[in-house]
Amino acid sequence: MGGPKLVARKKYDAVNLVNLARALLASAKARQLRGVAREARRRLHSNRLHYGLRRDLAEPFEAPSAKIPLSIRPLRDLDLPVLLGFDTDEMSERGPYVRMHRLNFIHEDMGQCYVAATDVDEPCYMQWLLPSSENPRIERYFHGIFPPLAEDEALLEYAFTREGYQGKGIMSAAMARIAEKAIDLGAGRVITFVDQENIPALKGCQRAGFRPYLIRNDRWRFFRRRVSFQPLPAGPRYPFESKSAVG
Repeated sequence: MGGPKLVARKKYDAVNLVNLARALLASAKARQLRGVAREARRRLHSNRLHYGLRRDLAEPFEAPSAKIPLSIRPLRDLDLPVLLGFDTDEMSERGPYVRMHRLNFIHEDMGQCYVAATDVDEPCYMQWLLPSSENPRIERYFHGIFPPLAEDEALLEYAFTREGYQGKGIMSAAMARIAEKAIDLGAGRVITFVDQENIPALKGCQRAGFRPYLIRNDRWRFFRRRVSFQPLPAGPRYPFESKSAVG
């Protein structure tokens, strides 16, 4: 009963459980269980705001440079242990949780994941570019946390900079160049979403040419999330550009 689809679903669920176990073990080993507890509390009861950010690819923009030379290329299988391995000594508090979600998403085989690599081809950053043709799968996987993409839009999601490379301007430099690859998909605009409290990521998006256009409210109650969207007026500011954040 169920056939190949049921077998594939069970295999996928098993992979997710393995990644969860690896993340919890890595958190315990690094004494970073506070991050796991914080995530559990957030899902139990919280209201979180996320900025929807957008870049119009038709507008002239010069991508910023990082502090080290970078090249942008598609993700390779050999990159995964380097980018998402749980055995690093540089694991941040949210590192296990971040790695788990990206490892899970890889098995969806959705869109294209790009990496930024150093001059010796060592991957240090990753991010997925998803076209509007993936709308049904995006809706199903992310449970409605992104608005449906217009035909000429693409989504950037699951950015990650390895801990040892953070603070070098890699996110903004890589993100700006990955966004421009959406032109090959027929997209003229690229969107992404960032937690309102994640000021470093918001600043990186600003340097990559993105501006706020939408607010998403995540309302968590007993591990269930309800999402609502609020359009922003023209010319809105980032929270670090004014004394009062949106809320």
